Amino acid sequence: MQISRKALLAGLAGGMAITAVSHAQLAPSGEEERVVFEADIVTRQSTDSPVIAEGNVKAYYGERFITSDRIVYDPATDIVTAIGNVAITEADGQTYFADDLVLTGDMADGVVNNFSALLEDDSRLASATLVKEGDQRNILNRAVYTGCDVCKEDGSPKTPSWQVKALKVVQDKEEQVIRFRNAFFEVKGVPILYTPYMQIPDPSVKRQSGLLAPSFGSTTTQGAYLEIPYYWAISDYQDFTFSPKFMEDQGVLLQGEYRINNWRGGTTMQAGIINANEDSEYFISGRASGNTPGTRFHFFGKGYQNYAENWRASYDASYVSDKRYLRTYDISRRGELAKDAELFRPDRLNSEFKLQRRTDTSLFAVEGLAFQSLRNNEDNSYAAQGLPRIRYDGVFDTPGIGGQTTLSGQFLSLYRENGLDSYMTNVSADWERRFTTSNGHLFRVFGELRGDIHNYQDLEAGNEVCNMTNLSLAAYQQCIDTFPIPEDEDGTTVGRFLPTAGVEWSYPLAKQTSNATYIIEPRVQLIASPEADYIDEILNEDSQYYEFDTTTLFTENKSAGYDIWEDGQRANIGLSAAAVFNNGLSVNGEIGQQFRSEESSVYSAYGLQTGLGDTQSDIVGSFGVSWKNYINLDNSFRLDKDDGTVRRAETQLSGAYWRFSGSASYLKVQQPDLTGLNQEEEFVNAALTYNVTDQWAVSASAIRDITADENTREQLALIYSDECTRIILAYRNDPRRDLGFDFDKSISIKVELLGISN
Repeated sequence: MQISRKALLAGLAGGMAITAVSHAQLAPSGEEERVVFEADIVTRQSTDSPVIAEGNVKAYYGERFITSDRIVYDPATDIVTAIGNVAITEADGQTYFADDLVLTGDMADGVVNNFSALLEDDSRLASATLVKEGDQRNILNRAVYTGCDVCKEDGSPKTPSWQVKALKVVQDKEEQVIRFRNAFFEVKGVPILYTPYMQIPDPSVKRQSGLLAPSFGSTTTQGAYLEIPYYWAISDYQDFTFSPKFMEDQGVLLQGEYRINNWRGGTTMQAGIINANEDSEYFISGRASGNTPGTRFHFFGKGYQNYAENWRASYDASYVSDKRYLRTYDISRRGELAKDAELFRPDRLNSEFKLQRRTDTSLFAVEGLAFQSLRNNEDNSYAAQGLPRIRYDGVFDTPGIGGQTTLSGQFLSLYRENGLDSYMTNVSADWERRFTTSNGHLFRVFGELRGDIHNYQDLEAGNEVCNMTNLSLAAYQQCIDTFPIPEDEDGTTVGRFLPTAGVEWSYPLAKQTSNATYIIEPRVQLIASPEADYIDEILNEDSQYYEFDTTTLFTENKSAGYDIWEDGQRANIGLSAAAVFNNGLSVNGEIGQQFRSEESSVYSAYGLQTGLGDTQSDIVGSFGVSWKNYINLDNSFRLDKDDGTVRRAETQLSGAYWRFSGSASYLKVQQPDLTGLNQEEEFVNAALTYNVTDQWAVSASAIRDITADENTREQLALIYSDECTRIILAYRNDPRRDLGFDFDKSISIKVELLGISN
């Protein structure tokens, strides 16, 4: 039956008791919006009396609807009363629950008793009574709010980890916030904090301005500190987070993060500034160096912007006012700007700016490269800045002989404020063709024609290596003597022609059994180049850090850049194998070595041990094992070709079993770079977490510099975590000796509450 809201069931016979079984309905007819409801039984005494619906009742008004055991609608007063297992679903999809309610006929206004709701972020809101004021707001009396479960798995009630109890709560749907008046914050049912007013974003909105969870603690350098972030949702596509950090010994660090995204690109910028407190213990004790500026700051940023015809501008920048800044205030790139921790060179900042046009077959780019050293013994006025770097790469099909040809060109200018300047122009043509024989042999034939022009100015000024503050005059002169300085002038230009040709063969073999799959692949690469190393004419600027391992074994030119060029006739030979078992175990490994017709001094310049250059190279290999989610091991190594001494070893281990999870890494390197500095580094980084219970865990981590025989960082944390709360109490011991710092000990607490912190 279909009846309007104002004349409900008017078409039925007056004065009669009416029973409608199975889906009695009030549906819209005409343009006037009407109530529609379904029920097992509908009764009415007369045409003017209330309509009573019982049994699986559903009443609809537009996009709103109510379900209940019993609903009574009185057309004379236009009032809907629902009793028993009441659920109200709003037009926005939000569902409320109650024991009973009284609403206007359009279900917009009224009173709800014993109200409760599960909000969009799984937080919960309940009250003794709720007054609905249309679509604008709900007013709750004697209300409780929590982001935690309030029932155990068996359905019995439990005390949540935290909850907010308030005499009055207003859920303002226009401003999309929830306001609390005269509220107590309780932990495990115990009141610990009172506030006359509190406001949080409504969980129905994804972004809302407001305070975020604070962090606080104490460190040796900063004293007690408190960081209180405020999030400002500027618009749908941009926001700003202001995070002032109040420090007992250092003053106030003003810092923030700005983000913007649009259909063409986006950017994220993080920055901070502080006026150094010269009256603090940090300055009075002499721990601040004489060149510490009065105003200190940092800037981190990353972003891109797309333009027409495949053009894109991008940047990734990092800059600080002084070398001690980041460590004094414990600053690092956060969130979207966070980078993987650099364990062995964590004290240099790189910035890159690009304007490029990329297509399916070509790349043109104009770039700027900037470097800032945070090492105490390095002078940044001697650091190289790449301004500009211009490069082009284009891939073309090669008619006649098949395969593909890549044409490349590059110009790089390295400028130093006080040191030498260098300019490099490079052009090359690379050709490659791959084919497979009928019985599975894989061949790759390749060749390269390359030409370079290098120009150097102010060579006697040296670079950053020659001008370290701890170098003696004799060491400085020894460093300068390695540069290609002409007798009668301070600048020089060198040109060279570098052809290379080679062929590569591999033969992958696979076998599958009922228990496993096995793969083995031998690989041989033969390369011929002129025997001319150019180490006395070309200054090594872009290939100062290099590692010979299985990832570079089959690289035609094993240097990281263009200055160092691998010459001579050589063969790179390797064997890889893998086995994958049905029980989840997998094993893989690779081993290889280079053989040369003649010795080369390119990779053994300055007496370094890179593992290359002799007629036989060091042996490089890798080995890996994983079993389900329990354990994963990756290991790479380089062994001395003569006595098997470990020249380089890197191991990464991670796993989880029962209540334990952890990871460990080990690195040992002997003389890894080409700068003339003989270095040996050996580090261990380990972390272990033990889950005492489902909620409590203990975590410990440490980084140890085996070469220096000291730990470089130690951290111990106690973690509480459940479905609505995460609390981390951490102790950290962080030595800062390289910049004159004492050990910096810190204790910090971070609290995250679902429904408030997020």
